[in-house]
Amino acid sequence: MTRKAAYLGNLDDALELIEFAQVRFDRLTATARAMLTTIRARLLALTGRYAEAQADVDRADAHFADHDPDADPPWLCYYDAAEHQGSTGKALIPIAQASGNPELAAGRLTAAVELQAADYPRSRTFSRVRLASLLMATGYPREAVPIGRQAVIDTAALRSQRLTTELHGLARSAAPHVQLSDVAELRHDIATLGRPST
Repeated sequence: MTRKAAYLGNLDDALELIEFAQVRFDRLTATARAMLTTIRARLLALTGRYAEAQADVDRADAHFADHDPDADPPWLCYYDAAEHQGSTGKALIPIAQASGNPELAAGRLTAAVELQAADYPRSRTFSRVRLASLLMATGYPREAVPIGRQAVIDTAALRSQRLTTELHGLARSAAPHVQLSDVAELRHDIATLGRPST
């Protein structure tokens, strides 16, 4: 419910829901605590509460350090080291953009791409798109282009509307750098994938 509320832009509702989910942390595994704390960190960052968001990422890291996959319920099997790096990296993107320091999130997103297994190509592609968008938005277009190109290739094979929508966000981030021919080509390639969903 929190994820849905956030997707719809209802950040206050999303925060209220995630904090309700955290009421009985004592009943949750370390992996579940890490996942919920990371979601809260993302919401805090989106609302400009950067110090609190960073503190939640630190707490999520501490929870994940104690994770025991054998103790987790089956539905949580997806939340492995790659997912944790990708989710915490995503949570830190607003802070990295506001500070102009992409490394606050880029290292985690890069780790997610490297760690994500072959059977999670969509997750790996989301991390690539987010990394490329972050680099574009913080003034590193040449570093962003090869990452973005690979994300376009991956998205074409996956046929994911959500990924296509995220790629259009990358194209918007790239607009200030369109004078660079490789950036212009990347934007053209994204446009050929189709229209983003609304």
